[in-house]
Amino acid sequence: MKSFPKLPDQDSFLLDLQNNNYSMLTVYNYARDLSIFAVFLLTHGIEFTNLTKQDLTVYKGYLRKGLHLRDLNELRGKADEKASATTIIGTKRSEADLSPENDDSSISTPGGIRKTDENTYLDDVYRKVFGSWGKMSRLYRTKPKESHGLDAVSVNRMLSALRSYLRYRIDMDLEYPLAPDAVKLIKTTRKKKQVAEFEDLVRLIECPLEFEKDRRNGLRNRAMLEILFSTGMRISELISLDLDQINADGRLFITGKGKKQRFVYLTPRALVWLNIYLAVRLQYVGRETFTNTDVSRRGSLSKSGSASGTVTVGGLSEDSTVSPTGDKNPVGTPLLGRIGKNGVLDDRDIENLANDHRLEFIHLLESYRRSGFVEKFHSPALFIPFVGRNAKKAGARLSTNRFQEKIAEYRRRLGITVPTSAHSLRHGFATYLAENGAPAAAIQVLLGHESLNTTTRYVHASDRFAQAEHSKKHPLRE
Repeated sequence: MKSFPKLPDQDSFLLDLQNNNYSMLTVYNYARDLSIFAVFLLTHGIEFTNLTKQDLTVYKGYLRKGLHLRDLNELRGKADEKASATTIIGTKRSEADLSPENDDSSISTPGGIRKTDENTYLDDVYRKVFGSWGKMSRLYRTKPKESHGLDAVSVNRMLSALRSYLRYRIDMDLEYPLAPDAVKLIKTTRKKKQVAEFEDLVRLIECPLEFEKDRRNGLRNRAMLEILFSTGMRISELISLDLDQINADGRLFITGKGKKQRFVYLTPRALVWLNIYLAVRLQYVGRETFTNTDVSRRGSLSKSGSASGTVTVGGLSEDSTVSPTGDKNPVGTPLLGRIGKNGVLDDRDIENLANDHRLEFIHLLESYRRSGFVEKFHSPALFIPFVGRNAKKAGARLSTNRFQEKIAEYRRRLGITVPTSAHSLRHGFATYLAENGAPAAAIQVLLGHESLNTTTRYVHASDRFAQAEHSKKHPLRE
């Protein structure tokens, strides 16, 4: 076993996806799913050209039992051993040794990627796919964990990837062992979609400042939750927002799933909380400002979230005033006039900003965009990590997983029994718009769906609403 497996012509298939304008996330997913199928073929001694329908049946059970994780663990262990041996011996395989022509297996390897203008990007794809298995850039300590296997939806996703790959082989006049239609999806169970009651969603949205010790994180998470429920955005779309997309009109032009573009709209309430968050975010211009405003180092947070100690705002002293067109950090009088000398918003500051609808900091950001100063920020991202090793990195952006974990934590602490995630806020957005009379066609546009059938899966009348309608409309209610 020289390296991790891939299917024949898998690189060409991924390049075809790229050239047909599929998103990188889609390419990653196809690469992962097809590579796992290649692992199945390898461990079961099956040649791709001899693939049968019976083999596909075995593959479905393989995934449902989680046996792919066992095999991935074993492959990663072998990679660790090889890496250790290479380190001890001090040898290094050449690029020629890694090429497909010098691979004696029938399945090509990720190391066989050639450095050409056409497919250099595949390095990033396979670093993403194989990195957690111990290949490419560095060895990761985390191993895949055994589980009860994949659910029906996940299995069907992998089977769909195989279907697309077989269709590609047909289109390219390549040999194929089975027709795409021979790859039958498995039956899925329809689960009752649950959306938390409106009051519970409001409690979730409003709780970050109560639970977060670091006021900056609380303000950021509150603004993110407000925007999610205001717009119905996906979490990936939210995390991808940049500073230069923000405006006081609350009309955001975003690129969503499948590179589809649409407008979403912030409510006045969401604009207010975004404005409050920007009072903090705009202080973090360059990486050096993280040191100057790092409360954990320069001061300590009390239970109320206020800080003790002296921390300058944005790296400037109190009397600093710089025009947005200047070369220095322009965080001057507008910010210093509205927040405490320690650089952290206290309860009174937040209350004053919440009651003031001038959206001062959104307008300040707009002036930064007009002057070009926003391009000098250490990260273009709207939502950034304030602490941790990634905070000072150029281009730092808050992790999707980190934010999902915080939502799960808030839900548990609030005692909300209905499973609630960032995507649940998207479902709630559609549900409660529908309950208030919004037509399905309008909700479809706001969610960015091509099909109205997709939208109907997002619109779930709450049990309480259904009960009320039953009481009002049932013919024998008296």
